[in-house]
Amino acid sequence: MNIDFSWMPGLAAPFVYPSAGNPRVAVLLSGFRETRQVRCFANLDEEAAIRFAPEVLAGTAIQLRRIAARNRPMMVRNAVVVFTRDGEPGFTEYDRDMFWDVFGVPSFEQYLNRRNRLIATECDVHEGLHIRSSSARRQGWIRDVSPCACGDARPRLMPGAEFVTAGLNLCEHRL
Repeated sequence: MNIDFSWMPGLAAPFVYPSAGNPRVAVLLSGFRETRQVRCFANLDEEAAIRFAPEVLAGTAIQLRRIAARNRPMMVRNAVVVFTRDGEPGFTEYDRDMFWDVFGVPSFEQYLNRRNRLIATECDVHEGLHIRSSSARRQGWIRDVSPCACGDARPRLMPGAEFVTAGLNLCEHRL
């Protein structure tokens, strides 16, 4: 259950862009704080999102797959941000490849809590999720404190061996 806190600006979560800059972002979930650059399109109103002309598209893997499968995908210039949570279908390498093919931009995973607060985020290196919350835990993932090639010194959440194997099997079945 995703509770909509957008009517209470103090409780709505801010959207955190994974790189430098302040692009126009279309968020496909409610419960995020809207700004001039960030708009929520929780009902998947593709026409309204296209008129907004986002540079970044952000939503769950399921929502983004649905948009990618449409005959008229949205034009995105900067990135696709995939929101994941514990217990929900996650983001696979197959998704990453499909989003690249459809949108022509890199994809970044953001691990959120139930109130859409950022727990961990993926960097340009795409090797784990940099922890942004002291309470960061994820079932089946391990904590890694080795240095990341991006230079960010924060520890990362890395998928455990069973997740890597499951992801490879899923990709093989989809080919």
